[in-house]
Amino acid sequence: MVHYFRHTCTCGKWQMEKISWSHAQAVFRHRWDNPISIVNYVYYIDTYRKQYHYASTQLPHVEYWLEADWVIEADYSKVAMGRDRRRANRFRNEMDVRNPNEPHRCGLCYQPGHNRRNCFNSQPRFNVM
Repeated sequence: MVHYFRHTCTCGKWQMEKISWSHAQAVFRHRWDNPISIVNYVYYIDTYRKQYHYASTQLPHVEYWLEADWVIEADYSKVAMGRDRRRANRFRNEMDVRNPNEPHRCGLCYQPGHNRRNCFNSQPRFNVM
């Protein structure tokens, strides 16, 4: 239930996140109101400017920068390379490594046991009369 003039709803999302969700948007659409007119002040650009006005400072000129006493070194063992393919431009991390116990999944329906080529969802369906 949406309480339009109090800017609340029974699910509590509107009160917590200060954003009118789909059910509240449906009420605005039904009333022909502009949903932007009830945006909370925390999302105004002026609020962001006031919030971060003193937090941002200009960088000093390059001549005043201190020399770094460390060097970034790349770990080239993690660069993805394949047979007869050009070298990849990105480094692989733990997100790219697949668990060997995890079954292969289809790229279309994400179900285990088959692949995209023999997926039921990709095959044309014919109506039998």
